[in-house]
Amino acid sequence: MFERDPSVDVLVVGAGPAGLALAADLARYGVRCRVVESRPEPRPGARCPNMWRRTLYALGRLGLPSHTLRAQGVPMRSKVFHVAGRTAHISLLEDPDDPQWPLPLLIRQDHQEKLLSLLAARNGCRVQRGVTARVVAREEDCVRVELRARDGGTEQLRAAWLVAADGGDSSLREAAGFDWRVRRHEGISWWQVDTGFEGVELPPEREDLFHAPYRHVGMVPLAGGGHRTFLASATEDGTGTPAYADVERLAREVIGAATRLRHPRFLWWQTPREGRADSWRRGRVLLLGDAARVFPMPVHGLNTGVQDAANLAWKLAAVVLRQAETALLDTYETERRQVAEGLMTRGERVLYAGVSPDPEETLGPILDEGTPRVRTEPPVTYDAEPLTLRPRGSGQHSCAGGWAAPCRVHTPDGVCTVAALQTGGQWLVLSPAKTPLSVAHPLNPRLVTGAQLSCGDRPTIAVIRPDGYMGAEFPYRTGRPAERAVLAYLDRAAAGA
Repeated sequence: MFERDPSVDVLVVGAGPAGLALAADLARYGVRCRVVESRPEPRPGARCPNMWRRTLYALGRLGLPSHTLRAQGVPMRSKVFHVAGRTAHISLLEDPDDPQWPLPLLIRQDHQEKLLSLLAARNGCRVQRGVTARVVAREEDCVRVELRARDGGTEQLRAAWLVAADGGDSSLREAAGFDWRVRRHEGISWWQVDTGFEGVELPPEREDLFHAPYRHVGMVPLAGGGHRTFLASATEDGTGTPAYADVERLAREVIGAATRLRHPRFLWWQTPREGRADSWRRGRVLLLGDAARVFPMPVHGLNTGVQDAANLAWKLAAVVLRQAETALLDTYETERRQVAEGLMTRGERVLYAGVSPDPEETLGPILDEGTPRVRTEPPVTYDAEPLTLRPRGSGQHSCAGGWAAPCRVHTPDGVCTVAALQTGGQWLVLSPAKTPLSVAHPLNPRLVTGAQLSCGDRPTIAVIRPDGYMGAEFPYRTGRPAERAVLAYLDRAAAGA
C-alpha cells in the first residue's frame, strides 16, 4: 500500500451525477478529493429526471435527506401505455411497507447536480468548472495531470488515483490506453425536450407512453409543471438536426392531431448507441459512469452511474486510507460490469419495442396482463467472491449478495431499516446475540447487538457492506466462533481475494 504523498488522493474528472456522487462520498470518508469539469456551467434542463428506488437510497446514504429530494421532485406512481386505442395502467409501487422510497422520484438532472455539488463542497471537496484535464504521465504511485483553466492558466497535479467520469466521449479514456467499442443503432432517432402540452390529458404523478407503428412518445411530469418528453422513431432522418416543429409534428402523429407543445426548451437528440470499455481500471486510472459504458436508454446511464459510484466509493476510500489492498478495486468492475451487461440487453429490447412496426403485438403481454417484465430497474445480486459469502448448503435461501438497504431490522430499541443503521456509510455487523462480539478491524464495522434481519427465516449473523448490500451471512453462534467467522470475512474483503 502507498503512503499518502500525492497532492490529492483522488482527482475526479467530470461533474455529472456519477462523478459528484463519488466525490461527495469519498470526501465524507476523509479522502482528499477534487473534481474538475470542462463545462463552465452545469447543463440546464431536466435531461434524465427518473430516479429509481436503489438510486434514491444511494443518495440518502450520501447524506441527502429524503425531504430535500422530495421537495425537488415528483413521485412516479404508474406507467400508462396507450396502444391502438387500448390503455394499460402499471403500478410502480415496489414496496408498500417502505416508509422512505416506495416509489421512483422524478428530479430534474440540473437540480440533482446542484444538490450533489453542494454536498461535495460541504464534505470538503473542491469542485472546479471550466477546467480541462490532460494526463501527463502514469507512474507507479500516482498519475500526473495538467489542469488548464479557460483563461489559459495551468496547474500540475499529482493524484494517487484518477477517476474519469467525463462521459461517453471521454478524452481521458483514450489517453489512458483503454479500448472503446461502440455499436450504433442506426435508423433510430431519439429526441428529448422539456415542454408543456395542450390537447392531451396528462394526469400528474405518472408516465404516459403513446405507441404507434415505428415510433413512440413518452412523458414524465416535472416539479413546477411541464414534462420531460422523449420520442423515438424509425422513420425520421437521423442525420439531420431536429427542430421544435419536428417534435410537435411527431407528437401529433403519434398522440393525436390536437396535440401542441407549450414553451418547449432544451431539445436534445442522438442516434442510440452502446459503448463498452475493455476494462474499467488501468493502473491508477478508473472509469466511472458513461466513460466505462454507454446504454442505448439514457435513463439507465444516470441511475447506474450513481450506483456505480456507490460501489466504487467505499472500496477506493478503503484503499486510499490503507484499510484494504489495491486488489479490492478489481471487484468494482467484476460486480458492476455484470449489471451493465444485463442492462445493455434489456435496453436494446426496450428500444426496439418502442419502434416496433406492430406495437399492439409487441406490447401484448403488458396490455393483456397489466404487468411489465420489469417496472423500473432489474434486481441486482452480487454473486462473486470474495465479497459475497453464503453459508454452506444455503443455496437459494441465503440473502448474501442481495440489496439489503430497505430491509427491516429488529433491534432492542425497535424496528428500523438497514439504511437507518448505516447513515455513516460504514460496514455493519448485525448479531442476534445479547453479548457483544469483538469484531474490531481496520475496516471499522459498526456492531449492532441483539439485531435480526426480517428477511431471514432463522437467526443469522449478517455483515452488510457500506453500499447496503449483504456481504456475508453466518448461522447464528456466539463467542469466539462467531467473531472468527466475521473477522475472517472482513480480512478477505480487505484483501480483495
